[in-house]
Amino acid sequence: MLEAAKLFFTASRWHGEPTVREPGRCTEWRRWPLTALPEPTVDYTRAALEAISRGTPYTAAGWN
Repeated sequence: MLEAAKLFFTASRWHGEPTVREPGRCTEWRRWPLTALPEPTVDYTRAALEAISRGTPYTAAGWN
């Protein structure tokens, strides 16, 4: 079985405040320090956030 690719993007500019557009999937937006992410945080999400914070544009986390 093939696993779907997970892509993460960083914004260089924006305006306004984030809003929940899919309330059946997400109940709220909150900001968390990278060193204190909530549990459970999905492993690939944690790996992507850590890579982005290091300035690493790509990670193969989760791929054998």
